[in-house]
Amino acid sequence: MKKVIYYVIIFTTTFSFSQTKVGSVHFNDVDTFDGSELMLNGAGQREKMYAMGLYLDFEVDGVDDGVRVAEKDDNMAITIKVTSSFAGPELKNIIRNGMERATDGNSYLLENQIRDFLSLLPKKINKFDIFKIVHTKGGNISVFKNRELLGTINSPEFKKALFKIWLGENPVDLELKENLLASYEPNPVLGKWKTYDKKTGVAINIVQMYMLKDKLFGSIVEMLRHSEKDDVCYDCQGDDKNQKVEGLVIIKNLKLKGDNRYAGGKFTNIRSGEISDCQMWIEEDSKDVLFVKYKGSKGTHEWKRVKE
Repeated sequence: MKKVIYYVIIFTTTFSFSQTKVGSVHFNDVDTFDGSELMLNGAGQREKMYAMGLYLDFEVDGVDDGVRVAEKDDNMAITIKVTSSFAGPELKNIIRNGMERATDGNSYLLENQIRDFLSLLPKKINKFDIFKIVHTKGGNISVFKNRELLGTINSPEFKKALFKIWLGENPVDLELKENLLASYEPNPVLGKWKTYDKKTGVAINIVQMYMLKDKLFGSIVEMLRHSEKDDVCYDCQGDDKNQKVEGLVIIKNLKLKGDNRYAGGKFTNIRSGEISDCQMWIEEDSKDVLFVKYKGSKGTHEWKRVKE
C-alpha cells in the first residue's frame, strides 16, 4: 500500500495542535464538527482532485472495518479538501457513480435522497474549497462548504451508502480507502516530556516537542515549581532575552539523522542562557524515554513521556 501520510505538529505560544499532511494539504488530527470533537482516523488523496480525511470518535482495526464504519450510527465526519479546480457536475458524477457502486446497482432506491444531496452541491468547485460531510447519531447528514452550512438530510440508509462510496466493499478508490482506514504510528519523539534535574532527580518542567518545516522544536509549556512559573530568562540571548520561561522555545532546528534520532540544532539553558549544540533520540525498547544530550549537560538526560 502506498503511504501518503506523515505526522507534523504546528505550535504557537498560546496553543498547539497536531496535523497530518497529505500531498500539499493538512488535516487537523483533532477537529470539531457541529459541536462534536472527533479524531482523524486516516487521510489520503484521490489523484489530483481532492484529499480526504475521515474523522471518528471510536477506534477501527483497519481496512476490513470500512463497512462497519459506514453502517455505524455514530458521530463521524469526512473532510474533503479540493486540490484542483473542476466543475460541479464532476463531483456530482463521482457521487452518482459511487452510490451505484456502494449499493450494487440499487441506488434508485435512494433516488430522492441522492437528488436532495446533489442539489446542495455548488455548480463550480474551486481549488482550496473545503467540504465537510458530518453525520450525527440518528442518520442526520449536514454538508458544509468553507464553514457555510449548505443543508441537511436525514436518512440512515442514505448515510450508509454515502460513506460506502469511499469505505465500502467496492469503493471509488481502493488506495484512498486504505489510507482512510489504515492505522499508523505518529512520530514517537513528538508530544509532551517531563524533564528532570540530573543530580537530584527532581522534575523541573514539561516540554512540548513539535515539528515545523521538517525540523524539531521544543517549548516549555509548564514549570512544575509554583515559585518558578513566572520566571523570566534575563540571561537568554536574542529574541528570547527577558521572555517568560513558560512558553520559551528551548529546542530549535534539530534535524532527523536516523531512526528517531535528531541532531544539528540548539538547546537553550534557562538557568544560564547558554546556547549549545543538542541531540536527542528514542531507543526502540524505551519509547517513553527521550534521551537528551547537549554541551554542558554532564551526560545524557532522560526525559519521560507525559501520557494524556
